Amino acid sequence: MDPKKRKAARGWHEQLLTLMNGWDPAGLLAVGAPRDEYDSVIDKLLGLLSRQATAEEVTRFLEDEISRHFGVTPKGAAQFATKSISWFRIASAEQ
Repeated sequence: MDPKKRKAARGWHEQLLTLMNGWDPAGLLAVGAPRDEYDSVIDKLLGLLSRQATAEEVTRFLEDEISRHFGVTPKGAAQFATKSISWFRIASAEQ
């Protein structure tokens, strides 16, 4: 990957992590978990977004991934899927 794309990918990772932390799907940050608690989800989610996955696909991924890793069913997965898709369209257009 060329340096410009690598830098953009790092920036996207941080931005999406910030969005995910604002959602806090498992409620972990609210009880003191570290900022990078959802880091394991971000790269997979970026992969889906870059492949232009549908909102339904992203919702299903988020529900499955959060349930599997954190043992809870996230509330608001469909809304976050829509938000992350919109964010990615804007972020990738700015590159």
